[in-house]
Amino acid sequence: MDTQHSRPGDAGRYPTEESLTDDAQQIWTDYYARIRRRRIAEAELIGSRMLDEGVTADTVLALDFKHFGTVESDVRRLSDQLSENYTMDVLISDDGKTWFANGTTRPYGVDGMIGDQLKEWATFMCDVANSYACVFATWKLVDTQRKIEWATDNLDIDPETDIG
Repeated sequence: MDTQHSRPGDAGRYPTEESLTDDAQQIWTDYYARIRRRRIAEAELIGSRMLDEGVTADTVLALDFKHFGTVESDVRRLSDQLSENYTMDVLISDDGKTWFANGTTRPYGVDGMIGDQLKEWATFMCDVANSYACVFATWKLVDTQRKIEWATDNLDIDPETDIG
């Protein structure tokens, strides 16, 4: 009897421990790639909306964002790296299972966050989060002078189906 499978005759139908590890890595890789494409698409959409609403390269915006992960040390290391350019804090979820790294430019702002710069920033945030086994979750830009906000948490973008 094949001890890697739960029932005789099921060879090849049930994963081995090694393939489960490979499968878990592939699931993470696919999930990360999907989230990355989504965040970049959000940046493109929000960037377009900002231009339509009169934001220029000189407009100073407040920037807030959130990353999450399940391992405290990973989230803290991500937060430490991002603290070079942002004010960061780390919090745990109410259920104690997820850690959040929240960042902001407040009380200061950033300018030039339109077009390619916004897209490159979103790409960087995805990649740096992934390097610490975390996920770049949400972000928003606020024109504090005009009280206008552009946020990702109300967007439902699927780059695979929303293209065109």
